[in-house]
Amino acid sequence: MRITSQMMTNNVATNLFRQAEEILGAQKRVASGKRIQRISDDPVAMAKVLDYRRTLATIEQYQQNVERGKMRLEMSETILNNASELVHSAFNIAVEASTGPIDTRPVLADEVQNIRLQLVQMANSKLGDSHLYAGHKTDIAPYSHGIEITGGVYDDIEFGLAADATDVTIEIRDAAGAVVRSLTMGDGVTPGSGGNAGTNSVAWDGLDSGGAALVDGIYSFTVTAGDAGVGVVDYETYNGDTGDIRLVVGDQMSVIINADGEETFGDLFLRLGQLQQALQNPDPVAGTAQANAVVDPLDQAAKRLENIRAEGAVMFKHLELTEDRYAAFKLKNEDMLEKTENVDMATAIVELQTLQTAYETSLATAARVLQPTLLDFLR
Repeated sequence: MRITSQMMTNNVATNLFRQAEEILGAQKRVASGKRIQRISDDPVAMAKVLDYRRTLATIEQYQQNVERGKMRLEMSETILNNASELVHSAFNIAVEASTGPIDTRPVLADEVQNIRLQLVQMANSKLGDSHLYAGHKTDIAPYSHGIEITGGVYDDIEFGLAADATDVTIEIRDAAGAVVRSLTMGDGVTPGSGGNAGTNSVAWDGLDSGGAALVDGIYSFTVTAGDAGVGVVDYETYNGDTGDIRLVVGDQMSVIINADGEETFGDLFLRLGQLQQALQNPDPVAGTAQANAVVDPLDQAAKRLENIRAEGAVMFKHLELTEDRYAAFKLKNEDMLEKTENVDMATAIVELQTLQTAYETSLATAARVLQPTLLDFLR
């Protein structure tokens, strides 16, 4: 077979191009630190790399969920710890009122009212834009004298009374605090005609005092109740629901991290209202009996809060263990990803230097072998 100069030239050029491509690939590996630049470099290894990356993304999402759950539980523990102290204070006041002197009762009544208002504020606590103790209704305050009108549809008015009332006046106010409607109930004589002890619900027509439909928005209301001339304490009722807030912390694994207001506080605000009512009762004997009647319910309320806190502590420990497990799992996956995807830098540098030396040698050899002659110009 006759070997021509053209054949030699083409063969040398092909080999030089191949060597240049190998040098380019080695340079990319050294610059990026990655062994695999595209799927064709190693299809099997690239499949493993994609699987490791997908696993790491999932782990990071679970870690964020766990961190969010821990934050919620920590905030809830702080709130419930303070709430427990207030409930114990109310319990001690009830014990004192059922056995102690009556001359301090007006002061104690004010203290109980302050305790209730502080507990309402705690029960309405938010984490970000979400209320902690409202179930699924995280966009509304779970304990408030508030009503909402949306699309011309209006809520019923719900409120609590510490005792039966002969007369009740409800003033509905707009966002600016102006009274837009007043509602009155009761005959002023018959106990319960205005409202009963416990939760009361009043239907209304969504109109202002002039008969015009109120615009959509959030409205507040105040309640003034009496029983034959004696004031009746009103309190905020629960506006949330019993929906669970579930946190996904693993494949087909979720935990419940909320405690809705009804489960957490129960009838606490009713009992505090009844205690305040007892302390304001002009009949000291009846007031003593009323105060004695709320001692046990307040003790149960304190125990309920302690149980909720204990459940939260168990869940917090569970999330901590889950967090530790994911941290170890993430490190293992990162290590496997690095071994699969990354290059051994020392080896890669030696390989690049070897390829560069071979390329330079090939260039020098080609220059000597393919020196042009007169015949090259005569062809």
